[in-house]
Amino acid sequence: MIKKLFTGASGFIGSHFHEALDNNLMVNMDLKKPLFAHTANFHQGDIRNIAEIRAVAAQHTCDTIVHLAAEHKDFGIPYDDYFRTNEQGTRNLCEVATELGIKRFVFYSSVAVYGVVADVADENTPPNPNLPYGASKFAGEKVLYEWAAADPTRSVLIIRPAVVYGERNVANMFRLIQQVQAGRYFHIGAGQNIKSIAYVRNLVAATLYLADKMKTGIQIYNYADEPQLKSREIGSIIAHALGKKEPITLPYWMVYTMGLPFDIAIKLTGKDLPISTNRVKKFCTQTYFKAQRVVEAGFSPSYSNKEGLQNMVKWMNSDNFKNEQFFDI
Repeated sequence: MIKKLFTGASGFIGSHFHEALDNNLMVNMDLKKPLFAHTANFHQGDIRNIAEIRAVAAQHTCDTIVHLAAEHKDFGIPYDDYFRTNEQGTRNLCEVATELGIKRFVFYSSVAVYGVVADVADENTPPNPNLPYGASKFAGEKVLYEWAAADPTRSVLIIRPAVVYGERNVANMFRLIQQVQAGRYFHIGAGQNIKSIAYVRNLVAATLYLADKMKTGIQIYNYADEPQLKSREIGSIIAHALGKKEPITLPYWMVYTMGLPFDIAIKLTGKDLPISTNRVKKFCTQTYFKAQRVVEAGFSPSYSNKEGLQNMVKWMNSDNFKNEQFFDI
């Protein structure tokens, strides 16, 4: 039975792959055991250790590697650690794929490879990462370019998702929903900046759709759901889904000033708090990434962004929220 070797599938996005795929056709290599129900083959291992990859891969017949594992947080990670996982880990996987004759590789990169974009970026925009995470992901992409170039029968699918949100995730969108629920969210200024986001169920479905149509060589796709939303629209959709009144609007300078005490607390405690001037700046900055190429490939998502946000709010207010494992990616 031919299977797919997943890395990092014990986490948020991986949990949704387990739901979408026949688990008998999955092999999951991860540093952590999955805490959700599954029947896939699980092996605890570190992609930074090529011997551990070899040991796992040798036990199964796989025709595809789906590489989800990554160092991704933007707080508290040493610079070199990003590259040990996102670049060298990818190189290790490529070396094992070469040894075993695996010729299909799906890699989750990120729109962070584009760096600061003045207006909008698509797949034709030259990568120019400005932070270690984006730089290390782009370094991982370069490894795959080398691997694909060494054998014209190899296929590489690179997915560059925008911010991914959805059920079981307790990262940025989760914190935003909590702030709206607690009455601590305000529209900031005009709020007309577009924030590209990706609903996890759509992202997984798009990945599987594109993987079924892989061609030889390199294929790159951004992923963000439509219609693309402005920051004000995201806040309004969440508030309405929670049954809250439309949030009031405060000027940027006022909200930024409110974040200053939290900056001091972050420095003193070393904790990544949900409010800070950096989070205010990020929320008010346009991050617009077009993903027309996946639409042109024929993929049609099942959910709009509005429906995805509504689904996440429903999950947070459900009994499943109390019982399920959460992930901060």
